[in-house]
Amino acid sequence: MLAAPRFAMTSSEAPPSSATAALAPGAQLGPYRLLAAVAQGGMARVWAAQDRAGTVVAIKTIRPELAEDATYRALFADEARFASSVAHPNVCRVYGLGEDRGVLYIAMEWVRGESFARILKPLKGEPVRPVAARHAAKLIADGCAALHATHELRDRDGRTVRLVHCDVSPQNLLLTVTGQVKLVDFGVARATAGTSSPPPSLRAGKAAYMAPEQAVGRRVSRLSDVFVLGACLYELTTGRRPFATGSWEGTIERLTHGDFATPRELDPDYPELLERVVLRAMASSDALRYPSAERMRVALEDYLRRSGPPLDASDLATFLDERAGALVRERDDAIQRALGYG
Repeated sequence: MLAAPRFAMTSSEAPPSSATAALAPGAQLGPYRLLAAVAQGGMARVWAAQDRAGTVVAIKTIRPELAEDATYRALFADEARFASSVAHPNVCRVYGLGEDRGVLYIAMEWVRGESFARILKPLKGEPVRPVAARHAAKLIADGCAALHATHELRDRDGRTVRLVHCDVSPQNLLLTVTGQVKLVDFGVARATAGTSSPPPSLRAGKAAYMAPEQAVGRRVSRLSDVFVLGACLYELTTGRRPFATGSWEGTIERLTHGDFATPRELDPDYPELLERVVLRAMASSDALRYPSAERMRVALEDYLRRSGPPLDASDLATFLDERAGALVRERDDAIQRALGYG
């Protein structure tokens, strides 16, 4: 079995829902002082925080309306256990799981950067700006490395856990200011390729980022994550979600039928070799996909090698600064003010 993450607890009479609802910048949560709320998802809110040594970290707290739900609390604990077990430079480090006054939280490394989603569309109301093919290929290649490490996770006895992320999306892939890709959010990850699915409220809005087998409740595997990596590459390079229709039912129908326009149908100048990678990763039958995220990464690196000069972390850092540097600096300024330096 996997080693449990470090777990810190403090006692209090406050019930979980009231304590979670009371969280605000300046509040103390275990050994951490919350600085600013930076993101919110289906299950949790993410905060910038400061530990007792003065280091800025990310703190993920379960949402107030879910704080007393045993299913969500178990998912939250599983996330900490899985994510803290994957040691790879392209996976966000998780330091441990804690509970303070009934509030479950996960402490993680602070990532200075932006999600692929914000890179595509930095501000609300702005049009989506597709990413150049070679930059997108490099971003997803690094994402492949993160997923392969996840899929190859082994327990203390050396047995493969067969961990599947199940929630790969442009929101959960980040690019740092140093040009490093980071995979985050193991909240609905599954071990041993189980058939169990996350609660419906976690799935809502994520139909565009599911493999066909996941969407219909069949067994998921590492090949399910490969499919979604292909969908992310499609979206980065075309600016479109391949199956999105605006409704859950319509999206699921297109997804399960493999009904989407190929990249070269959208853009005749789309690189043919890159399209081959996209289409193989997104094959409706998992038997036709890349057999691993590592094999997909190798195919993307081959495309990059054939199509131009090498792209490295400094190239990605420059790209991030051009696309979303203002957002990163705005968040940095907010944190500095919360620390009393602004």
